[in-house]
Amino acid sequence: MKRRSFTLIELLIVVAIIGILAAIAVPNFLNARSRANLARTWADLRTLVDALERYRMDNNAYIPDFDGLSGFYNPGSEIATYRLLTTPIAYLTSIPLDIWIPRRDQAPSILRGKKERYFEYWGAGLGRTTNATMIQYGLGYVMRSVGPDKEENWLGDYQAIGEKTGQYTFHPTNGLTSPGDILASNRGLE
Repeated sequence: MKRRSFTLIELLIVVAIIGILAAIAVPNFLNARSRANLARTWADLRTLVDALERYRMDNNAYIPDFDGLSGFYNPGSEIATYRLLTTPIAYLTSIPLDIWIPRRDQAPSILRGKKERYFEYWGAGLGRTTNATMIQYGLGYVMRSVGPDKEENWLGDYQAIGEKTGQYTFHPTNGLTSPGDILASNRGLE
């Protein structure tokens, strides 16, 4: 009786094909978490934008940037600003956090001394004063996530956002860990 079996060449071809498929698939699986975090960040910012627009419809103004007022409320935290979206009228049920800052104790080193992991918020209305540059470019507010590189890139250059130069914004076509912040304003996601 003749026994059938695979030859060594056939086995090497199968191993080579499996290796090629693994080389293609493994990087995609490793980037899946980053892609999911990006999708979540954009969804969270979209939720905040929608809540801010509903607040504006009811109050004829965007929420003020309490954090931007020196010594007022709790400098270094965005909670006083975002709290207006949860009480007394619930435009949001909870305030989303920037998932690119893994832990609360890492926030001060990533965000210039900020105490919380909230998306940073800059409002054109600072209590009783206004930010003329933001108003010049039609910006009622700007929010920022540090993005996958976990570093601050945009530090308040409203002209760049107003003129849509994109020099500080993250774009996924540059790679999932490319530099840049994920920005949202009353003009949309940047």
